[in-house]
Amino acid sequence: MTLIHRKLPDVDPRMNHREARALFLALADDELPAPKAQAVRTHLDGCDDCRKGWEGYAYTLQRLKGVEREKAPPALATQVMNRVRRQRRFGLRGLHTKHMHYRVPVEIIIPLLLGAAVAAFLFMAAP
Repeated sequence: MTLIHRKLPDVDPRMNHREARALFLALADDELPAPKAQAVRTHLDGCDDCRKGWEGYAYTLQRLKGVEREKAPPALATQVMNRVRRQRRFGLRGLHTKHMHYRVPVEIIIPLLLGAAVAAFLFMAAP
């Protein structure tokens, strides 16, 4: 018995709504291969809901491109970079050391817990 291998097309012509909408960003940035871009466009031609979604998406992108970009203050960039460097240097350990000056020493906690346990025992043992 011989198996016949057929080359399957790269794109299913019956693209569903979720697949088409997931490719909107790549389509807008011209990052899709030609067959996949054509499949999305074919789907948009036949689907009113997705076409309306694409038109809204394209309109939003066009509006965002027209917005003037604000520059972050230099102090903010310095703070962010210092925090990134500190986290790279200390990793998660650096996050745990932030609470060090709020820590209660174990030498205080153990006698308090022991006293609470003795008091509870005496309270329960009382007639």
